[in-house]
Amino acid sequence: MPASAEVSIESVAQYIAQQEKDPVLRIKALHDYVADRIAYDAPAYFARQFPPQDAETVFLTRKAVCAGYAKLLEALGQAIGEEIVYVTGDARTSTSDLSGEGHAWNAAKIEGNWYLIDATWDSGFVDDSGFTKNYRSDYLLPPPQVMNITHLPKDEAWQLLPNPLSRGEFFRQPILRPRFFAEGLELVTPTRSQTDVMRDAVIEVKNPYQRWILSSYAEKGSSQSVKCGDAAIQSSQINCSLPITGTYEVKMFTGEEQYGSFKYVGELEFNRR
Repeated sequence: MPASAEVSIESVAQYIAQQEKDPVLRIKALHDYVADRIAYDAPAYFARQFPPQDAETVFLTRKAVCAGYAKLLEALGQAIGEEIVYVTGDARTSTSDLSGEGHAWNAAKIEGNWYLIDATWDSGFVDDSGFTKNYRSDYLLPPPQVMNITHLPKDEAWQLLPNPLSRGEFFRQPILRPRFFAEGLELVTPTRSQTDVMRDAVIEVKNPYQRWILSSYAEKGSSQSVKCGDAAIQSSQINCSLPITGTYEVKMFTGEEQYGSFKYVGELEFNRR
């Protein structure tokens, strides 16, 4: 995109509309612009002191928390007549899996059908060191049943499900990322986010494409993780021997090669009695 096209929200949206005629790819281009150009305002997030999150401010400062990402995407859509709406609710992450925290994302109407988008989560990630840019498209038009594992809108209509989840059902789900499903994996057991065990944490999955799976465990609240086995596996059962009584988070990672790169796809919590 030439610099001359980035002088305003309207000029950016018009440029994208002129370049991309396909309705799905046009929405993707708007999502990509927001996910690529905006940096997550980690200092504001940790301080819980948020500057204005309106679309114009975000466009000028190139910084935002979730509200700003979603409002900018909404404004870009409005500038070219795309139906992109602002959605609020709770989201679950690895640090808020049982209580959630306030979050904002979008829904977009494409050729008469509504789809869900989270440009914030597709822009990168935040940890103790701050924001790390890491563009992806995991939360660009995912199936509603996948999005609603981690996103619970205040208005249940934006779940886009024929049978909306209750708040209790939402929080009882294991945390699985879109990549888990994109890899063809299906969780068999356990089916809840927390499970009591006597010693071993056991996870059963269907793995029809024989993806390589790595897993690790850590005591809840600890950053020190331990691999569940010596190497990646292609089986449908993951076993982690939990050393002592306590609460543990077991994380799963998948890859196409045994010694290649692996991506985080989900986690479950186990209470060893």
